[in-house]
Amino acid sequence: MRSASSRAVKSCAAAPLGQIPSPGPRSATERIVRREYLRSECLGASRRGELAGELYDIYSETLHGYTPAAFDELVFGTPRVRLALFYGARDELAGFAFAAIDRIEHGGRIHAVMGGGGFFRSHYRGGPLASLFILGQGIRARLREPHTPLAYLTRATTPAAYRRLAVTMPTIYPSRRHQTPVDVEALVRALSPRRHYIQVNENPWVVRSAAPHDPSRLQRLDHDPDVRFYLDLNPGFAKGESLLVWVRADMADLASGFARAMRAVNPVNLR
Repeated sequence: MRSASSRAVKSCAAAPLGQIPSPGPRSATERIVRREYLRSECLGASRRGELAGELYDIYSETLHGYTPAAFDELVFGTPRVRLALFYGARDELAGFAFAAIDRIEHGGRIHAVMGGGGFFRSHYRGGPLASLFILGQGIRARLREPHTPLAYLTRATTPAAYRRLAVTMPTIYPSRRHQTPVDVEALVRALSPRRHYIQVNENPWVVRSAAPHDPSRLQRLDHDPDVRFYLDLNPGFAKGESLLVWVRADMADLASGFARAMRAVNPVNLR
C-alpha cells in the first residue's frame, strides 16, 4: 500500500513535456514547440521566486502597471495554481498560462469560479494555447465536481483579449448578444473584493488593472463588433482599466470552447 507521502510525491512529479503540433509556418511569429505543466504547491521558495521573475519579464513585454510583488499576487495569490509554460524552438520560455479556482457561497450554494490568464512574448502567438490550457483545467474541475456551478471570471485588459473570449466561448457576460443575468452580476459584485479588484466608476464591470504598452497596434480590430462593444463599455483600457468578463462554464460550453480553440491552434484549410 502506498503511503500518503508517496502519493503526494507522485502528484508533484514533473509533467512530461508535451510536443505541440505545428499549424504551419507564420512569417511574423516564432513557433511554440513544447510545454511544461507545474503545480504551485510543488514549487520550493527558491524555484518559485526564480520562476516569478521569468514570468514577470514576459508579462512586462505586453503590459505595464504592476510591480513584481503585485504580479506575484496575481499569479500565485490563490492556493493550488496550475501553470503551463510554453517554449520556443531555441528552448526560450515563450509564454505561460495559469489557472486557479475560488469558491464562494452565494444564494445558498457554493460556486466554483476560475481565474487565470496567459501572457506571451511579442514574437509568439500563444493565445489559443493559453485558452486550451485554461479550458482543460475547467473540464477537469467539471468532471471532479459535476454538480458544483462553475464559471470563469477574468479581466480583459484589451479589446483583443475580450474578442478572443467572445469568439471562443458560447456565452460570456457582458455581451452584445445577451442581457447579463441579475444573479451573474451579483456574483461578480461579491467576488470582486475578494480578488482585490478596484472599481473605476459606477459600472461594477470596469476595474483597474495593467495597461498595454502599445494600444495603437490594436486599431486593426476596430471594425469588429465585439471590439466596438468592448470599447463602448471600457474606453479607458489604454489607461489601465479592464472589463471584467464572466464566462459560463457548463460542460457543453467548455467542450465547444475547447473545440474552437483547437481549431485556432491547428486551422484546417478547406479548398
